[in-house]
Amino acid sequence: MKLVKPNWVTHDDYPIFSVDIHPNGKRFATGGQGGDSGRVVIWNMEPVFNETAEVDQNIPKMLCQLDNHLACVNCVRWSTSGLLASGGDDKLIMIWRLVGGAGGSSIFGGKASVETWRCISTLRSHEGDILDLAWAPHSPWLASASVDNSVIIWDASNFPVIVAVLKGHTGLVKGITWDPVGKYLASQSDDKTLRVWRTSDWAEEVLITEPFDECGGTTHVLRLSWSPDGQYLVSAHAMNGGGPTAQIIERDGWTQDKDFVGHRKAVTCVRFNGNILQKKQPGTSKPQQYCCVAIGSRDRSLSVWLTSLKRPLVVIHELFTHSVLDASWSPCGLCLAACSKDGTVAMIEFTQQELGQPLDPAEQSILHERLYGKPLVQGGCMVVEAPELLNLKLPAPPTLPPVAQSIPNSIPPPSSTSNTPVKGPINKQIETRTSDGRRRITPMFIPPPPDTMDTSTGGGVGPPTFTSTSQSKSTIVVEKRDDVVTPNVSSAVNSSLQGTPTPALTLKRREQTTPKLHHSSQNKKPKFVSERNHLVLPSLKPSSSLSQQAGHYAVTVTNSRGFAHLQVFRGTDSEPTWDLYLGYSAVALAASPAVIVLGLEDGSIHTFHPAKGSRPAPPLAPPAPLAKLHAVGNVVMVISSCGAVRVWEIGTSCRLIVSTSASHLAAPGTSLVSCTLYNGMPHLAFTNARAYIYHKEMGTWVLIGDNQDPVWRWSSQAASTTAGSSAPRGPLSSLQEALHRTAGSSLPNPRLPNNSSSIVSYLEQQLLASKALGSSQEYVHWLMALVSFLLTQDGLEERLRLILDDLMGPSHGSVSKSTWEPMILGMRKHKLLGDVLGVIGGHLRWQRLYLEYSEQLTAFTES
Repeated sequence: MKLVKPNWVTHDDYPIFSVDIHPNGKRFATGGQGGDSGRVVIWNMEPVFNETAEVDQNIPKMLCQLDNHLACVNCVRWSTSGLLASGGDDKLIMIWRLVGGAGGSSIFGGKASVETWRCISTLRSHEGDILDLAWAPHSPWLASASVDNSVIIWDASNFPVIVAVLKGHTGLVKGITWDPVGKYLASQSDDKTLRVWRTSDWAEEVLITEPFDECGGTTHVLRLSWSPDGQYLVSAHAMNGGGPTAQIIERDGWTQDKDFVGHRKAVTCVRFNGNILQKKQPGTSKPQQYCCVAIGSRDRSLSVWLTSLKRPLVVIHELFTHSVLDASWSPCGLCLAACSKDGTVAMIEFTQQELGQPLDPAEQSILHERLYGKPLVQGGCMVVEAPELLNLKLPAPPTLPPVAQSIPNSIPPPSSTSNTPVKGPINKQIETRTSDGRRRITPMFIPPPPDTMDTSTGGGVGPPTFTSTSQSKSTIVVEKRDDVVTPNVSSAVNSSLQGTPTPALTLKRREQTTPKLHHSSQNKKPKFVSERNHLVLPSLKPSSSLSQQAGHYAVTVTNSRGFAHLQVFRGTDSEPTWDLYLGYSAVALAASPAVIVLGLEDGSIHTFHPAKGSRPAPPLAPPAPLAKLHAVGNVVMVISSCGAVRVWEIGTSCRLIVSTSASHLAAPGTSLVSCTLYNGMPHLAFTNARAYIYHKEMGTWVLIGDNQDPVWRWSSQAASTTAGSSAPRGPLSSLQEALHRTAGSSLPNPRLPNNSSSIVSYLEQQLLASKALGSSQEYVHWLMALVSFLLTQDGLEERLRLILDDLMGPSHGSVSKSTWEPMILGMRKHKLLGDVLGVIGGHLRWQRLYLEYSEQLTAFTES
């Protein structure tokens, strides 16, 4: 065993609250305080134990320093894919990704970074400090624990979304951990409870209180841990006979009759070695398997235990001058890192002779599968864990038809294998000719000949065939009807659709139309022909294949012979996680880490869970053929060719968010450039260089950009010159950039007089659009731009005072007490007023206005 405390691993003598070793073992991260902000530092592992590398000036020790957190960082955790999550007292979780190697890019604090790490996601939902984080073992899910008494499960893929919010604790939640197969999540809180949650339905599996009843004082963290074999859950601060312990909770029955005893003060953190270890004992032929765990305490000591021994393998007393707060094992299982509130980190290197031989990862997976079954979905399990369930008579698996039994991972041919006869004529096709000379053919299902339903004997069976391989003459009789059906479409729509191929299988949808009853001389049964919707947007047509990336999943759809084959692959797997056939060709695909949305040629919309393949909602039927399909998180937007816009939240309880029409926005001959969702609201940009957002509270569309308007175009150019710095990236800037690209340079630059009122009007419009979008950063930018411009103009003091009065509040008579709100977009107006006064203070001509409002603001603050 080798123990080192590298003095160069420091946060400038501020506390270090968390440490975690990268999955490749070449880096480790620390999180804690960093002067006037939270700090995350990524370090090089090589100089820790290699003395030659430590003194080599060409080998960097610090790889990157990140000071983006506004307050102390309490936890840092690596995912298996190499993403870094950090959470702190600023109520934020930041997800970091390596985007570049050596380059010496500057970072906050004036130091240079060897590596470039970029924040790709910021997760905001907790109402209090975040104390602990944990990545799920086999998915992009991230669990966070907070002082707001809750645990939030995030799908931290490309578009992070909340999977679940676990509420039940009545005290600060200070620790969370997943079991190694992802079936359970455990959390520990200051309310003297430990709760185990099922990941299948996020319900509480068990509540454990007895080991914590005698716990007195609190600790900064309560970091519990699950053993790599899944058998044991070890808690932090527990008590037994008046002494501090780490409670052992067995998965089998959640019994609590064992604990780790010996620390003099409360246990703060527990961390299992990620490897199942084995060592051959003398006189035995089969090696013994066991687990290894490190325990840190407020008594400044660290102990390492093997589950095969009754006493600790090693105890290191007074390792730090303050409490141990976190510990982490390297992926090889031979290096242990620990950090303390005293601002130092200790590293312990073991040998295989001391710890044992790690079990091969493939053997460890086989062990998990033998104990808990092969998980088909996140948190799934295929075996009976409770012995009493064996006494129950389990239902026998359904007997499959011969074709389905012999063809794994595929569907049988579309024809039914049951003895139920197919209803309706199968040898007659009805053809009707309209007054404009076009034919209408009524499609009907025709089962294949019996020879395609038989499986071959002998070797393997190939993929199912959807048509007969024989070249026999068709027996279908075409029945031509002389009656004429006048198409109920206007001449303008009819001419726009000339030459547009109509799919062979199409369902006609009805929306606010009155069906007309026709009687045929050949068939006395009534036949309904609905009026065609007025199409304002081009409808989507099938293509040979579609593909989308949904977090860690790749989604592909292949159209062949009128069928759609949906396949979902995880990571770089060559075999699909699940696949499905649908009876119509696909015209659109949208995917997010939370939902897969597929639009078919018949007009139906199908939704699926990426990991499970289950349907969260029945097939949806919009009012017209599909024009656009979009998904963000668990929110789905469908735009029909008639202009109807529907936005649904797809989850355990699906609900409608927006139902409106954009038909009046689409000028003749235009199409959609982009359609996105922000805060659940649709944003549309058209090829005529106009963009809109839907404002749900106002119940109408809001125009936020028009590159065809010469005044708007001139004002935007003039404002960009006077505003100085470019607008921050947000939904407003994204949509308006799309308009600039659409309009291009073909439009002439307007030549207008220097009209300041037009620029003020444009800036106010940008400010209101940012507010309608809920984009706080863009709102602040355009507020400062508007104030800065007003300060340079004469005769606009009243416009400036209106802004200041609204930010100040009821102290001015011009602001109504009943309508004034102290917050806007989650920001305090008085804080914004202080920032605005800082801008005004830089102009001497406005010093009286500055003093007038700053004195009132000071009086408000002091009161």
